[in-house]
Amino acid sequence: MELAHFLDTMIGHYGKRLPFAVYSLPDSKTVYGVFQKNDTKHTTTTYCDKGVILAPFEYDREALCIPEHESEVMQVDYTLQPPAIKELPISENEKEHHHHLDLVNKALRTIRLRKAHKIVVARKKELSLSYFDIGELLTRLLPLYPTAYRYVWYHPDTGLWCGASPEVLLKTEDTAFTTMSLAGTYKIEHHNGDTPHWSAKEIAEQQLVTDAIATSLQKVTSVVKISKASTFRAGSLAHIRTDITGILKTGKATLETITAALHPTPAVCGTPAKVAKAFIKEHETYQRGYYTGFTGPVNQVEKSSSLFVNLRCMKIEGTRAHLYVGGGITAESDPELEWMETHNKLQTMGQVLQPML
Repeated sequence: MELAHFLDTMIGHYGKRLPFAVYSLPDSKTVYGVFQKNDTKHTTTTYCDKGVILAPFEYDREALCIPEHESEVMQVDYTLQPPAIKELPISENEKEHHHHLDLVNKALRTIRLRKAHKIVVARKKELSLSYFDIGELLTRLLPLYPTAYRYVWYHPDTGLWCGASPEVLLKTEDTAFTTMSLAGTYKIEHHNGDTPHWSAKEIAEQQLVTDAIATSLQKVTSVVKISKASTFRAGSLAHIRTDITGILKTGKATLETITAALHPTPAVCGTPAKVAKAFIKEHETYQRGYYTGFTGPVNQVEKSSSLFVNLRCMKIEGTRAHLYVGGGITAESDPELEWMETHNKLQTMGQVLQPML
């Protein structure tokens, strides 16, 4: 199959307002499409259907699903040259700046009262597009971030979501599993390809995430192995990454129980999760929706799944793009640096949209 035919199918589905999910796994040059034949809304709590799921941040063991048995399934190998990356001048106003500084300071006060170790705070940035072309969106997204999980999801109930996530929530193959902890952000300058020098604050934040994930997995695993931390590059940003692998308990560890144990991770919520989530609900002035939820293909028949945290993502409504960015706040956080981190993260989806801005 040619990529042009695949794109025509996606464009046609979008025009008819029919649900679909298009995705490419990290380090893969194959793109998959699951194009639902009707506009029925499917949900799952058991993940028994083979298909693609999308779950919100406010996850209560139910996710949206585009099942393969209700869809036309397509795949095609692609060869696309990555478009040239140049820094986008994304304007920020003082109101946005002060609001985020205020949010970070509130999180710092909560942490310094010893109510939490870490709180992840996020913001939404709206960009106006001169036009929108979903085919161009996909052909820019795929080659720009080859090490990420790249996806475009559409359903009349959710609207259009698109992302390039660097973070695995869960991969399973039979009883073996893989997950990761990701923290810290360093902007890589393209002209010199420099290596990050991680601060004590970033290293400590990464360890918090790793420890919390390992603890949450205790009830559903029989073996857990934790790698050494390393630097992981995702586009123009670098992060500290630790891989966590092991064996799931036979009969006890279903996708339902594991996702409930892992989500929300400290990388998107904080620790303790209950306190951090309550703070987010009270102080963030918008609904996260599917941002910091999770998405990916599932196949319980073959006991195989690849779920990714929905980071570096956006929602598109007509010619308005809503970009979501955030950062983890700990006792050592500097509000201005946290603001700059979110500003730098806007570049990820901004680069995908560049010709349309």
